Amino acid sequence: MVAKKVLISGISFILVVGVAIGVVAIVIHNNAKKPGHESLSAQMKLVNQMCDYTDHRAECQQSLSPVAQNSSAGFKDYMKAALLSISAEAQKSFNMTESLLVDAKNGTRVKKSIEECKDLMKEAREELQALVSFVGDAELHTMTDRALELKIWIGSVNSYAGTCRDVMGDDDPKVSEAMKGPIDDITAITDNALAIMGQISNILGWFGVKLNEKAIIEKASNSRRLMGGTLEADIPKDGYPSWMPSADRKLMAKQDNGRIAPNVVVAQDGSGQYKTINEALMAYPKGNQGRFVIYVKKGVYKETVIINKKMPNIYMYGDGPRATIITGDKGEANTGDKISTSGTFQVYANGFIGRSMGFTNTAGPEARPAVALRTSGDMISIFNSRISGYQDTLYMNIGRQFYRNCVISGHVDYIFGDARVVIQNSLIIVRKSSLPHQNQAFITAPGQQTAHEVGATVIHNCRIVPEEALFPTRLEVRTYLGRPWKTYARAAFMECTMADFIRPEGVVAWDGKDFNTEHAFFGEFKNKGPGANLANRVKWAKGGFTGEMDRNTAAKFTVDSMLLPDTWLKQATIPYLPGFERA
Repeated sequence: MVAKKVLISGISFILVVGVAIGVVAIVIHNNAKKPGHESLSAQMKLVNQMCDYTDHRAECQQSLSPVAQNSSAGFKDYMKAALLSISAEAQKSFNMTESLLVDAKNGTRVKKSIEECKDLMKEAREELQALVSFVGDAELHTMTDRALELKIWIGSVNSYAGTCRDVMGDDDPKVSEAMKGPIDDITAITDNALAIMGQISNILGWFGVKLNEKAIIEKASNSRRLMGGTLEADIPKDGYPSWMPSADRKLMAKQDNGRIAPNVVVAQDGSGQYKTINEALMAYPKGNQGRFVIYVKKGVYKETVIINKKMPNIYMYGDGPRATIITGDKGEANTGDKISTSGTFQVYANGFIGRSMGFTNTAGPEARPAVALRTSGDMISIFNSRISGYQDTLYMNIGRQFYRNCVISGHVDYIFGDARVVIQNSLIIVRKSSLPHQNQAFITAPGQQTAHEVGATVIHNCRIVPEEALFPTRLEVRTYLGRPWKTYARAAFMECTMADFIRPEGVVAWDGKDFNTEHAFFGEFKNKGPGANLANRVKWAKGGFTGEMDRNTAAKFTVDSMLLPDTWLKQATIPYLPGFERA
């Protein structure tokens, strides 16, 4: 189901790039008047033209040039070269972690970081290898207008590499330096692939083949359900979208009333098949093709829940965000767990739906990074849930993600990551820190690393407020909408209501000066409330964008443009606003 769609999306990327380059090879081979140097030079010229689109031209040529030397090379030769070059660098990084582990001391934070990085490189390598092995069976008719989805997929490799870099940190300068080269190489060649795919219409256009990427975004805009243009037009009184089949509407109504029949039930009092969530996950059927429904009865479940990649399409619901609570207390300062392992609830599978639950990390501000919910998969949706912590509460790592009717709370960088995310109709709460020196709060920390990534954090039609404990001293804490975690950080706040404690500057540089500001983007559109006053928004000397977006720019951050909801979110049976609510 969802997993199959993701696989097809990944293969489509290979086919798109492969066909683009393959057409080059075929046309030149057929038109060459004589074999040998003339044909080779023509092929190399076109390879150079494609590499002109990239920011890392030498690496691009190195990846594609060997294939171009074969005058009879077909598109499969080129697509394998594009993917295998990324896979080879991931393998180098994996090998480097194994080498570093030999000298790492047991029980140290350094060793734990290396092990985390090793796992990340293994994930990247296995995904790429699976796609390369599958490409031989792929049919050309599967190549459709999926350019945006494909960018999201290939961009996940950059996210894996970036997370590896982050967990290594500065625990051991020698280890960090040893990993820097391999990680930089992965980032460069992955960004090259994104750059070429961003120009795929032009590349195919050279040969009379057009790939209309814009049609993907416009397709939903022309559909019947957008005619109303407002939430009320799309969501009737029963709370479910008008496009939802009557059977699904009844299913969701039953679930709201606790009458849906799950595959397994978790209950601490023994009234279900299992007493812990992790035990229930062990019952996930191998090779499951449909939804696997888990009902978690009310209770406080103190466990680290991990939904691995082999568990796609799980639908997990509880008795309410204050009744069914999954809690943990892992953090960097207290347990040595960084952003990649501290999460109380970690999702690595595609197609996960979480509903009516609470995800918390109680480690407190002194633990520094302490994740409550980490989502590292595509087509993930969370509805009617509470996500609470202090620093790094919600880690949105890769893929498309949607959050609706949620309460998300924290203090420092508590909505962060590299995924393509929309948080809609939710309550964003800034908490009071117990640390006397912590007099700044940052709501978002977008983590886009390179120019051609398509990730972004969108906060749409939400309320941004201080928690009750912070209210009396709210103006003493310098609270910002966000700061750029990575070089190409991208965030948008649209049609939100902002309380008076938001700083007039709106956002701030990572180091308070100008770090990561040159290419950062923090756009606002039609927000209201005292904190939404744009008169004194910061203007960074190095560049970057802050302040009010025009309507056309803002439209790029709607659910329809960001998430391509028709391909998956509709099936999740979660109400959503496809465009603007008021604008």
